[in-house]
Order: sequence, then C-alpha cells, then structure tokens
Amino acid sequence: MQSTRQLPGTADGLAWPELIARHLPYDMGSDAYRDDPYPFYEQLRRVSGPVHRTPVGALVVTGHRACAAVLRDPRFGHGAATAGETTRYGVRARSFLLTDAPYHDAQRGRVSAAFTPRATERLRPQLTRRVDDLLRRARQTGEADVVADIARPLVSGVVLEDLLGLPAGRCPRFQQAAELLARAFDPDQVAGPVTGPRIARARLDLVRELREALAHRAPGTSVIGTLTGPSRPGRGPAPLAEVVGMCGQLIAAGYETSVGLVANAAHRLLAHPDQLTRLALTGPSEPALHDAVEEFLRFDPPIQLAMRSALADADVAGVPAPRGTAVMLLFGAANRDPDVHPAPGMLDLTRRPRHLAFGLGPHFCLGAPLARLMARTVLAGLVRCRPRLCEEQVRYGPARLVHGVQQLRIRLDGPAS
Repeated sequence: MQSTRQLPGTADGLAWPELIARHLPYDMGSDAYRDDPYPFYEQLRRVSGPVHRTPVGALVVTGHRACAAVLRDPRFGHGAATAGETTRYGVRARSFLLTDAPYHDAQRGRVSAAFTPRATERLRPQLTRRVDDLLRRARQTGEADVVADIARPLVSGVVLEDLLGLPAGRCPRFQQAAELLARAFDPDQVAGPVTGPRIARARLDLVRELREALAHRAPGTSVIGTLTGPSRPGRGPAPLAEVVGMCGQLIAAGYETSVGLVANAAHRLLAHPDQLTRLALTGPSEPALHDAVEEFLRFDPPIQLAMRSALADADVAGVPAPRGTAVMLLFGAANRDPDVHPAPGMLDLTRRPRHLAFGLGPHFCLGAPLARLMARTVLAGLVRCRPRLCEEQVRYGPARLVHGVQQLRIRLDGPAS
C-alpha cells in the first residue's frame, strides 16, 4: 500500500481533503458556502468545465457523467485494504466504508440483508406510527422545528431502535456522537481547532456506549441480533469488536445524513409553494412522493462530496489522473449539471432525475431504501398538516460533507392524521 508520505503535496502532514480545500477557488469555510454551495459549484464549472485541477494536482469533479464514471471505475478507490489502514488521500479508513474490495465487499455483505427494499418495507408500520405520533404532538402545539421535533427523533427511533435494536434510553447519547462524527471529514479551516478533539472523544464515547448497549441488546431481527445471533450459516456470531465497529459505522454514516434528507426536503418543499400545492393535490400518492423525494435528493442532497484516489494511471473526462491522484467528487454540483438536468436550478417534483445523492457502484449507499422511505413518510404526513414556514431564512449546520438544515420552524394548520 502506498503511504500518504509518498503522495505529492502531503509533506506537511495534511490529508488530501485539507489540501484540496486550501486550493479551491472558493472558501469552503464561508457562511455563504455553508448555506448555499450551489452558486460556487456553478462558477467552478463555468471556469474549469467538468473537471478542475488544483495547484497540488488533485482533481475536483463537478460533471455528472465524470463523477458517475469515477464511481464505477475500479481504477479509482480509497486505497485502504482494511479498516485499520489509511486511505491514499490521507484519512484513516476506520470502517469498511472507506476500504476497497475484497474487505469492503465481505464486510458490507454481513449487514446488507438488513437494508434491502424488502427488509426496509418491514419497518414501514413502526415508521408510520412514529411519524404520526411526532406530527400529532407538533400539531397540538401549533409550531414545530422540523429538525429537532421531527427529523432527529424519527431517525433516532428508526435507525437506532428499530434497525439496530439499541435500548431507547441510550439513544440521545448516540445522537450526540453521530452529530459530531458528521464533521470528521471537514477541513480544519472549517472545523476549527476545538472540533478535532471533540470528534475523537465522540468516537470513544460511541464505542463505549455500543459496548454497554450490547450487554442489553434486544433479540430479534435487528442488525445487532443478526450479527450476534446464531443465524449466520457457517460463520457463527460475529466477534464483539466487529459488531461494535459495524454498528458504529452505520450510526456515523446513516444518522446525520438521514436527518439531513428529511430536513432539506421539508425546507425545499415549503420554500416552493407551487410544488407543495401540486403534491397536496395528488393526495399525496406514493408515485408522486417517490418522484418528489428523488428530486429533493438531486436538488439539495445531504452528502455533498466524496473522495477517491487513482489506484492506477487513469483519466477523468479526458483529464489525466496518474496513480495516486486524489479526486474530490462534488455530488451537489453533479446533481445540477445542465448537460444532464435541464434547468437544474429549478425544483420540479415531476422531473424523475438521475442523481448521485447516494453514489454509484460498489459503494452505493446501503441505507438508501430506508432513507427514501423515511423521507416519503414524513412528507406525506406534513402535506396533510398543511404546513407553512415561520421564517423565510434558514441556516444550515456547520458540517460541509453533510449539508443539512440546522433549524426549520413551521406552523401546522391542518389535521395531524
């Protein structure tokens, strides 16, 4: 494996995400970028086309087709063979999410059965009950914060309790750790000097909480039950360290991104009254909700970027990418590529877009079916409650990898169910 010291531009010990951020033609740390990165992407596209090369030799990809090609091309990957190694762009892998085959495929296979559309559908009844209960409480008060009162408790209940089988009383601690871990990939100029140590503590807290929760795990069909139970043919129960690591990955990767999807979708829907009216007139029907969620994922995805490295000499849309080249894929920019999406800056819930919000290829998001179902269920409930924004301006959270509304206060003028 190639060490980070061999990579150009990393002599000062910086990982590639930090180096790229320092050489981008815009300031990732600015409030303007945090709240609306899309004009910055469009400016970069106008200047550099679908691929921008930074002064340190890294590539920043804004084109949809170019991003899709990299995600599918086995010549691009993370460069870590196990979770204990460092990726070729200088970030500790820590989980199978940032590793390559065969380790990635084997580890992913251990939990993939819990995330199939069929398995996700089994969660629909309790998911619907949770949404109904949350909206009923919000309706009683007349006002609610979509993030704090709906998205976070919903995702916490579904992901931590229903999916992982963790005790309900421990969920707030898992939430706090997951919110911090969403910032683990941000450049130092964004995170600041205090955030790094807090993220490190959050990792330790998450492991400690998981180890303790496993002592009181709920039996059944949860992910923890699958990993620790006798139902793994020919393999037996997974070791404790493996279960802790796997569940920690799923919490870190899935919690904050799912909250972001629900909150961003609600914000964009309420900020476009014509689209809200159109969706309300459908009932809203399941097909209409499906199309709406896909358009929200295109228009304002919770994951804005992903990193890859050239594992062999390659190219990106004709731009040379020698072995070791770091590649930043801007999903938020690719989803608004005018060569693929006509009028990309316009929200159209009938569009049926091809987006990259969940990635492509072997690292396609495991939790995509569940995230989509949660978003559809929340939107269906919100539309029935005739929501409206309490304030026009909203602020996004501090993370740059995970782009999510921080607070969204709304009024509910209709029935709760």
